[in-house]
Amino acid sequence: MNSTSVENFLKNVFTLQYDEGEKASASKLSLRLGISGPAITDMAKKLSSKSLINYQPYKEIELTEKGKEIAITVIRRHRLWEMFLHQVLNMDLSEVHTEAECLEHQTSDRLLARLDDFLGNPKFDPHGDPIPHADGTIQRHKNSVKMDQLQEGDSAKIVRLIYADEEIERLYDHYEIRTNKQFSVKKIFALDQSMEIQMDDQKILISPTLQKRIFCTVLK
Repeated sequence: MNSTSVENFLKNVFTLQYDEGEKASASKLSLRLGISGPAITDMAKKLSSKSLINYQPYKEIELTEKGKEIAITVIRRHRLWEMFLHQVLNMDLSEVHTEAECLEHQTSDRLLARLDDFLGNPKFDPHGDPIPHADGTIQRHKNSVKMDQLQEGDSAKIVRLIYADEEIERLYDHYEIRTNKQFSVKKIFALDQSMEIQMDDQKILISPTLQKRIFCTVLK
């Protein structure tokens, strides 16, 4: 079990629990990491023996403080690299995640500090995900809701786009759906709860699936 596998495992447990508010079950980790259930169980046992997670069969996997510290460091690297790739190299959202996945495992603490300073110590990455500070603290969005909680006539600002896969990222790029953009809800269709929004000079039909991956703050 190499360090990259360990970091990816811990990072995904953290993302499920703290970013998405879901239980880090073996089945969910299997889907995210693309490995079998038995392989997840084997890794969980090994990481538990190293005091990086708390593991009991058929129960939610939880990070120890030591495991949480490693996960936060990996996430900090990943999100700073996403910011660099998008802001400095002008790469699309559909491209930055995969590249950052590689870079996050090859970044020293010294390089990470230089990267953070170069970017001006950003608080959020291009998706609106909070970038952990060097001391491990995380500044989260206040009063944000998923788009599917909005009502007809609401005006809102996008604060976060949850990464799912490259297809959804390409959809964000195609419609220029970005953090800090404002929009209004024109209509919610009763048939399937799809939502028509007005953003800039275009009307966009947002599916229920996509609505659950876009976080907003309601504008008064």
